[in-house]
Amino acid sequence: MRLPYLRTTPQQADKSVGSFGGLNTQLVIQENEFSDMKNMSIDGYPAISVRQPRGVIQKTIGKPNGLFYKNGLMYVDGTALYYKEKKIADVSDSRKQIVGIGAYAVVFPDKIMYNTSTGELKQMEETWTQSGSAAFAQTTQGSTLVKITSTGIGKKFSQYDSVLISGCTNAAFNKSIILQEVTDNYVVVIGSLSAQFTQGSGLTIKRTVPDMDYVCENENRLWGCSSKNHEIYSSKLGDPANWQSFEGISTDSYAVTVGSDGDFTGCVSHLGYVIFFKEDTIHKVFGNKPSNYQVSTSSPVRGIAKGMERTACIVNETLIYAGRDDICSYDGAQPDSVGDALKNLEFVDGVASHHEGKYYASLQAGGSWGLYVYDLKRTIWTKEDALHLVDMVYGDGELYCVDEKGNLFAVTGKRQEVISWYLESGDLLEGTIDNKYIRKLRFHIRMQQGTEVSVLMQYDDDPEWHRVSTFRSKTYRTHVVPIIPRRCQKYRYRLEGCGDMQLIAISKVIGLGSDVNVGI
Repeated sequence: MRLPYLRTTPQQADKSVGSFGGLNTQLVIQENEFSDMKNMSIDGYPAISVRQPRGVIQKTIGKPNGLFYKNGLMYVDGTALYYKEKKIADVSDSRKQIVGIGAYAVVFPDKIMYNTSTGELKQMEETWTQSGSAAFAQTTQGSTLVKITSTGIGKKFSQYDSVLISGCTNAAFNKSIILQEVTDNYVVVIGSLSAQFTQGSGLTIKRTVPDMDYVCENENRLWGCSSKNHEIYSSKLGDPANWQSFEGISTDSYAVTVGSDGDFTGCVSHLGYVIFFKEDTIHKVFGNKPSNYQVSTSSPVRGIAKGMERTACIVNETLIYAGRDDICSYDGAQPDSVGDALKNLEFVDGVASHHEGKYYASLQAGGSWGLYVYDLKRTIWTKEDALHLVDMVYGDGELYCVDEKGNLFAVTGKRQEVISWYLESGDLLEGTIDNKYIRKLRFHIRMQQGTEVSVLMQYDDDPEWHRVSTFRSKTYRTHVVPIIPRRCQKYRYRLEGCGDMQLIAISKVIGLGSDVNVGI
């Protein structure tokens, strides 16, 4: 066994770290980054600290099926739709997409719309079926306006609704048509009629809405897409209930077929444009009215991964979403990676929103959930805990969350909780692959009274963590925790504890050794 080489003069180096990065799960990371963490935040940057307490639990939802904010919280509990804690409708027992347009909150796939100002609840799709005689006659001699009279024919419709008429004995009226005038017992349409007539039965009038996979609002229209039909749709301007209005005017509905491969994976309104995503394609709609709408296609590019549509979120004018193998940001040109620090985590499910300039994402990878936070200003990721959220929505300065147990709360608040936390470094080589002594390792930590901290060390390939110090703060002040590790080629440290603390700096005195490993 060889002995280490002796040096005529001792060599040592003083180092300090006073500005901390965040989470980085890659194999090689910087000494101010961490390979793992729990309940940490960079709100006190350049220090790294324990996250803020969460908000108190406001209520428990039995079966959370959707969450939305429009001048107040709207949520779905099983088959009941609530707004500001008042039940407003019965709905199907399924996951909801809720979109706001004007004062309306529009619920899909149920296709209902609720006016948050007046309390009116409206079905987007309506059908009238003839139960008595129906009379067709011109409004005046020689007019192209035709009045259709029958009991209750107009009760479910509004003026300028686009409807589909079927079952008429005069085939010229079996088509999509605009209702020019509506009362309870008659409607007026444009048509060609040489003589009035009466029909006994079989007449049907429908207002329909296409079945869509994803829906968003942009410039006072609802937009949606259908993977089954390979189509993109827009509602009539200012009217989310009408999708078949084609009169050749600027307020018309819009529909177009796209030729790209694959299913749609999400849609977002961003910087005045509507963007439709597939896993490897982005469709962007330009224009401000149906006559000049154009769909631009970019492919291949990193789109939203299948099943990750709810990770798409706009933070400080930047769109962030989970792609197939990366977390991407999109500013309207090309997607850029912001998830290099999480590269070896393969996310398969998740939901995200924003708060105070940060992207909050509850993501699942390898069967485990975690709440990951990305600070756009500092481009740093942190991880809170294993929180599994099923819904998130931002509203009125708060980020509201619903966890898998149905608990509704804000992501920050004044909940009384003792927060357990830890920070784990990556492999530290201190600039050389030779063996070395860490003569001193000092942690500068600011702690609240009652906070407890333990320091653990791991050397070379030893799988065990060795606890070297544990202490509890008696007052609120900054502590210096001195550690003398053993000789090694590489090492890791782990800080863990409970209570509030800030890691302000780390200082090191490193004594260099030789390149011979003598096993001591």
